[in-house]
Amino acid sequence: MANVVLVMKWTGTWGWMLACIVLASCAQVGSPSGGPKDETPPELVSAFPALGATEVNDRRMVLEFDEYVKASNWRSQLLVSPPLDGAVELEVRGREVWVSWDEALRAQTTYVFQFGDAVADVNEGNAATNLRHAFSTGSVLDTLSIRGRVLDALTGDAQSGMRVMLFPGSWSVDSVLAGATPSYVATTLEDGRFDVSFLPSASFHVLALRDENRNYAWEPGEDVALLERQASSTDTTSWVLWSGATPAPSTPYMSEAVRDEWGWASWRLSEPWAKSDSLEWLTPAEKTLQPSELPPSNGTVHVRGWRAELDSAGIQLVWHKAPVWGQWQGRVDTMAVPKPRLVDTDSLRLLAKPQGRLMPDEGPVFRFSAPLDSVDEPQVTVWVDSVEVEADWDLTWSEVRLNSLQAQRPGASVQVSFMPGALFREDASDGWPKDTVDLVWSILPQDALSTWRLKLEDVACPGWLEVALGTDQVDLVRIHADTILAWSGLKPRSLNATWWGDPNGNGVWEQVNVARWKAPEPVLHLDPVALRANWEVETVWRLDSAACVRHEISR
Repeated sequence: MANVVLVMKWTGTWGWMLACIVLASCAQVGSPSGGPKDETPPELVSAFPALGATEVNDRRMVLEFDEYVKASNWRSQLLVSPPLDGAVELEVRGREVWVSWDEALRAQTTYVFQFGDAVADVNEGNAATNLRHAFSTGSVLDTLSIRGRVLDALTGDAQSGMRVMLFPGSWSVDSVLAGATPSYVATTLEDGRFDVSFLPSASFHVLALRDENRNYAWEPGEDVALLERQASSTDTTSWVLWSGATPAPSTPYMSEAVRDEWGWASWRLSEPWAKSDSLEWLTPAEKTLQPSELPPSNGTVHVRGWRAELDSAGIQLVWHKAPVWGQWQGRVDTMAVPKPRLVDTDSLRLLAKPQGRLMPDEGPVFRFSAPLDSVDEPQVTVWVDSVEVEADWDLTWSEVRLNSLQAQRPGASVQVSFMPGALFREDASDGWPKDTVDLVWSILPQDALSTWRLKLEDVACPGWLEVALGTDQVDLVRIHADTILAWSGLKPRSLNATWWGDPNGNGVWEQVNVARWKAPEPVLHLDPVALRANWEVETVWRLDSAACVRHEISR
């Protein structure tokens, strides 16, 4: 605020108190309360030495901003290239940041000060983006740069806020992976673009990462992108780096352990379950358990036959995790099975049922909350187009499947009536339902289905074509060359297809691998294809042949 001279001639306690309140309020630095939140970072308005100055021999640098700033974490964020020989100090004076150093600078050298996100405004903590300052002690300033863009390998979306770090090309990749400090740094903008400037003529390893802990080093679990080849500052190529997620260290466990008086026990897994995973129970030789024959539902594992004597038996569960796309190997984790808490026996409940319009080959399945003992078939009636038909029932653990060719006929209307006590829990007297339950659905007629032909052209390297045909139906086809594929009997919907490139031909799509210094293999997406009832749709998909070597693509 402006300088104001207050002339006061007050006496007494109240006068002095009022004067102190007025002066204290004038001395506060801040923004008025209310109004929209300030999200604008501080901007540099002047600097000494000036940006790009030459013949600099000072031992201090002053940066002035357009608002009051702070720099609480500057020691972990400030990078100077080349490194200064002596100690460096930083002091904030209102809107100014003063940087000083003890030792004399090297002759004929360009120095670049990179502040990371160290400087931020006082009120909201908005950090200055890509704040760097450069000058030369000689008559020439290094002005070369390496620029490009960081995109998500799976979606192609621009990745903002990622740190792009350059390491000298003379260093080994092992040094980079060991946590070596980068020589030059920039941050990607909203469109994913970056520009690392004030570089000497040299080649660099390029690594971009979402540096969650702001330590300038990649750690498992952080999104990362890399350039397999070294980038030269004399090359005007605009590089594209493809980012991907890296697996974070994890220790799965079991929780929410409960059982009822009939030995029906359940636990919730701490991590998502994949269809290709498997479980192995390790129990003492004299102890027995009956694990569910069905895969975990909603992340919950079930067994029957749990007794109080098993609470202290030290039972373990081995989780064999299958490799996921982009990873060479799966994992094996052994978990201690916690003692389940005894709870009241839950009434048998219907959890999932057929409804709406099913595909002709989609067998109706009913899933219940506990293992079933049997189906009392006289208590169940099946009608197809208002005509009663015979049907068989397959019972697996807590699921019941209706087997009837008539109930799967295209265009059929199906009704199933469960009368009281049609199904019973295993080892319990609890029957379902208490009152008659009628369930109705229909089968799509043949003329409501569609055919899709896909013609692939310009296939430059092998890969996999993934087509999502339904909610739980995915077709994965190996592709080596241009080809034509066809699917018939499809439900009207919007289809999505993805091509997973496999340039090295090893049969596996590989995600970014920092340890092997490998960029992710290419991924291409087809625009959604709309299917309508009784349509025959033909789509020509010309793959981007350059994607097979896309780490060299310039955009």
